[in-house]
Parts: sequence; C-alpha cells; structure tokens
Amino acid sequence: MNFKTFNYAGIYAAGIFTLATTFFAACSEDNHAGVLTETESGTTVASIEGVVKNAKGSPVASARVSLISTDHIAARMAPIKTATTDKSGKYSIDSVAAGDYALQISNTERTQSGYQTITVEDNKTESQTLKRETTLEKNASLKFKIDSSFVKGDTLCISGTLNCTAINEKDVKAGAVTFNEIPPMEATKVAFIRKADHKVSTQNVKWDFAPGETLEASSTQVSVTVSNEAMSSAKKLNGKKKLDSMIVPLTLNTGLKNPVLLNDEGDTLVLYKIENDKNSDRYLTVIPNIDVGTYNFTIASSESVRESKQILKAYGETEPGMKIEQNSFWKAFGDNLGISFWITKSNATAPDDTIFVDTRGNESDVAFSIKLGQQPDLLCTEFLKRDSLSADYKTPYFSLIDSSCHKVLDGERHHYSLFIKDNHIVIAIDGNVADSKDFRLSFQTISPFSIGNHKLEDFIIYSLNDSITQISNSGWERLHAWLSAFYMLQK
Repeated sequence: MNFKTFNYAGIYAAGIFTLATTFFAACSEDNHAGVLTETESGTTVASIEGVVKNAKGSPVASARVSLISTDHIAARMAPIKTATTDKSGKYSIDSVAAGDYALQISNTERTQSGYQTITVEDNKTESQTLKRETTLEKNASLKFKIDSSFVKGDTLCISGTLNCTAINEKDVKAGAVTFNEIPPMEATKVAFIRKADHKVSTQNVKWDFAPGETLEASSTQVSVTVSNEAMSSAKKLNGKKKLDSMIVPLTLNTGLKNPVLLNDEGDTLVLYKIENDKNSDRYLTVIPNIDVGTYNFTIASSESVRESKQILKAYGETEPGMKIEQNSFWKAFGDNLGISFWITKSNATAPDDTIFVDTRGNESDVAFSIKLGQQPDLLCTEFLKRDSLSADYKTPYFSLIDSSCHKVLDGERHHYSLFIKDNHIVIAIDGNVADSKDFRLSFQTISPFSIGNHKLEDFIIYSLNDSITQISNSGWERLHAWLSAFYMLQK
C-alpha cells in the first residue's frame, strides 16, 4: 500500500457551484461543521450540482450523496445534507456555507462508492462554476487490530467518513474489528468512543484505501522517548540542534503483514526487522529529525516490503564464521558506512579468536579488520591496503596502514561504533569518541563482512546522509553528536 500525500483515489467529482452572498445566524453548536456563519462582508453560500457514473461511464441512478464535514464522526453527527441521483445520475445540494467538506457517495447495493473533499471559499461575491464527475469504485475494507483496552460496546469511526462500527464480543475475542463499505480514499484520523464514559479520542493515521482491497492496521501505538542526556552533545552544536536520520530500536508484537510506522505528520517510516533475533519482535526504524521529547507512531500494514536505504543489515547476534553480503544500498553508499555492536569479552587468547570482523577481499583496495590487540583487553581496528595478489591471482595480500586500539575487552559490556566517510574514520565506545582521524587513502567501497568466532550482539550496518557526515567549520562534531545519541537510544 502506498502512503503518500492526499489523493482522490482515482475519483473525479464534477458539478456546478453557484455562489451568492447573504447573511445567516449560526445554528446548533452540536453540529457546527457546515453551518452558515456570519462574517463582516457576508457569508458565501454555494449550490453543488454533480453527476455520478460507474467505471464504464454509465450514469448511476438512486445513488446516495452525503455532504459531511472533514472531521465528521458518524456515531455522533448526521450528514449536513443528503441527496439522491436521478436517472441521469445527477444530483444537487443547495445552501452550502463556506468551509471544508467531503462528499461520500454510494450506489443502492452499497457495493461501490466514491469520496471527494471539497472546499467552498469564503467571501466570494461573484458566481463561481466548477464542473465535476464522480466515478464510483469498488468498496475497500479495513481489518483493525484492537488491544485489550477495547471492550464490547466501544465504537470506532473513521473520521471524515460515514464509517463507524461498534465492537462486539466476537471482535474482542478475535482481537480485531472489520470495517466494510469504505470508499476508496485516504484517511488521516480515526476516532474512538469508549462505552464507559462516552468520551471521544482520536488517533492520527495515514490509511490509503484502494478499491476492492483490505487494509490492515492496528490500534497499537509505539513511543520513542529522546532524553536530554541523549541530545546533550547535539545541544552544543552550532546552528541546528536537532539530529537527522536517527536509528532507533523498537519492540513490536504485531501480526500485521509488512508493518510500517506512521507519525503525526503523516510520514511513513520503514521498519527493518532484526535478523537472527531470539526475541523475534525487535525492529529498527529511522526517525527523520529528532529532538528531546516523545515520538508516537501508529502501526500500519504495507502492500509490499519497504526497504530501508539507511539500515543495511541488522542482527540480534552474529554467528561464528558468518558472511554478511552487500545489498544494493550498501554497494551504492560503500564509502559512507557505519557498523556498531555490543560486546562482552575477556581473556581471548586462542589464535582462532583473534578476528572479530574482517573486510579483506577482492572488492576493495582498502579494508579494515577488527581484532584482538597485543594485550588481551585491547580491541583494535586495523586499516589495511591491498598490495598484491598471490600467484594464483585469487588471494589478496594486505599491508597495515594504521590501527586504533582501545580497552574494550575487560569483561564488561560495551558498545562499539566505527564510521567511515571516504578517508575519515570515527570510533566511538559507549557513545564517547575515542578516535577521529583522516587517512591518505580513501575507502571506495567496503567489501562483505566476515565474522570471527565471537558473538557480537545487535550488530548493525548502516549509512548516513550528508547532513550528518558532511565536515563543517566545527569539524566532525555533528557526526560525533549523532554517535552519542545513537548509543543512548540503543541502551
């Protein structure tokens, strides 16, 4: 399912708007949407005339046309006005005040429908004519998973539509409620009416209902809290204090197919399911722009698997001797790559225990290897240059360019990050930058990874955009701040 900016789901509406100016007093407070209101220069009133057709272009007679507000809740409000099409598929609605509305139209069998947002502009003194047609399409459906907080008698409504349903005992047992007869459209809000107190609460969504298809979504919301401590380094930056493209872990117990996250701004966030994870319910996502605060997301289903361009690979834990191959995004951003993992290791002395991560191969002239140092508590990242191939032209020989060693293998659990940008490397341990320096040779691409005989936890391979990795007058401080916040959110 595509999540995008508002579209009319293949529906056109065509009609004639005749506008005039007059004065009216405000009506009922309970249903204020669409009520004629008095303004300083008068209130614009429109007449809507339209025609409804089916997919073959034939007029649809006896179709029901409902004019509703864009925040309509069907369990609490009646349509502002209704009409029925004649034999030619035509209808008219008179005396519509300035404002934002929706037209929801269905055939007599209630198998096809159309949906159209419509705006009557305020303070128009001249006549205005706009021709439109509405083409009915097959209804969509929604399977909405509910959590244990929902009880029999609660009501769910898709705001801005005529679609509401009351939860029954069967729904509670199944943990899901089904909406039918939904017009093809994009919904942005769902309303909950609780039986206990009859109060209405709403939740922002971004549901794209396609003709004849069932969309799966969930009432479950997940939250990410960014603390002051996580952003402490970012707050010291010059200029922008927020951080882009932050990778955060999430635990989701969802049965939705191809789950994605929707934020309050309507953006779709890709979820990357962590591989080789014993908990099987952990994911990573990328928040475009973070600051101190709490971010709430709704879980929805996508028609197809959405790939992350930033999270290239992620494993709950590595396996001895495993080979991690490149994907298309890795190959595209091979000179802009980071890895991170948690490690608890001490007294590693056996020869076959020296290598943790190795990228020496035929794909690149520059490589790195993370290995045991000369002292048993040292973890070293060595940077190497390929000098030649063996006589059979298959085995590359590498010579050492530089190394960076740190006391990590002390028996405690530590978070290790390495980020490479062209010829610059940054190493951070537990969020603190331990090394940041340039080389005379640049990484053009980074070969597939070979893992040694060590268990590395939450092993992540990722890329970052230029807003984080671009060197500035302050050097690499924005990348350093990103690595600090990244560590705090992984804890």
